[in-house]
Amino acid sequence: MNLHEFARGIPKVELHVHLEGSIRPATLLRLAERNGFRLPAQDEEGLRDFYRFRDFAHFVAIYETITGCLRTPDDYRLIAHEFGGDCARQHVRYAEVTFTVVSNQRLTGLPWQAILEGLNAGRAQARADFGVDWGWVFDISRDYPETQGQVLEIALAARDRGVVALGLGGTEAEFPADLFERTFARAREAGLPRVPHSGENAGPESVWTTLRLLHADRLGHGVRCVEDPALVERLREDQVPLELCPTSNVCLGVYPDYAAHPLRQLWDAGLLVTVNSDDPPMFGTDLNHEYEVLVDHFGFGAHELEQVSLNGLRASFLPEADKARLEAEFRARFARLRGEEEG
Repeated sequence: MNLHEFARGIPKVELHVHLEGSIRPATLLRLAERNGFRLPAQDEEGLRDFYRFRDFAHFVAIYETITGCLRTPDDYRLIAHEFGGDCARQHVRYAEVTFTVVSNQRLTGLPWQAILEGLNAGRAQARADFGVDWGWVFDISRDYPETQGQVLEIALAARDRGVVALGLGGTEAEFPADLFERTFARAREAGLPRVPHSGENAGPESVWTTLRLLHADRLGHGVRCVEDPALVERLREDQVPLELCPTSNVCLGVYPDYAAHPLRQLWDAGLLVTVNSDDPPMFGTDLNHEYEVLVDHFGFGAHELEQVSLNGLRASFLPEADKARLEAEFRARFARLRGEEEG
């Protein structure tokens, strides 16, 4: 069996991917030109150089530059529709997509309703054109804690328009979880799931605090839990899903290379591991590539790849009936692919 072909062909769910960080380079250049925004690069090769991050702070600055290229509801429609096309190419059937709504409000001057209308127009068009769907995770930027109440109110108001969870991104090491405890408590009281980034650029204590104070339903990254055996055991017992992004971790210097990355260790320890692309063009990856990384660097076989896919589905916020329907479709597709490969 050609495991690379199998990895590319299986149906997938992606739980940790940022819309702004998924914009195609050619599209970003076109948006910058039509909106009069000057990027530090004028072609795709230049963008690849622009994306060579010195550290996490540099990455955040670049991310905000990318967001600055967006100006109109139609820009949001375009990037959402193209995101759906990229999902279809990789056999991603469902995703939960992070979007930093207040940063986009601040940079465009648009009301959140107009931004979301554009996003959902692209989402509906992608559903019709590609058979792909996703939910929105509206996230708070840790770097702007004063916006947290506003983000929560928007997320709650937009639950009937595709928002499925509250996220928390940004500079984890400088803005700890306790700054956001009350907001996440309000989200919990309202029944809104919570998916904070944690255990990426800060260590195990950050994860412990996130679990205790924010009552996370999933952990964005969470990879540095490996530094504390008691934390690993807690995550295993509770089956808290981890949204692992190995290429992102290597590009941002969390680990020097795949050989140093603990994904295999966490998998073998029985944690609920999902695999994701984070900001695909910014890290020179996509979800297909991440699945190939599982084969090449972590020794995953076909059945383990299937389980990664099903873990993503299991950890999603889809209704149980939708999960059951998709799991049946996924398992049928797995069997067909195995038969085709073996035949």
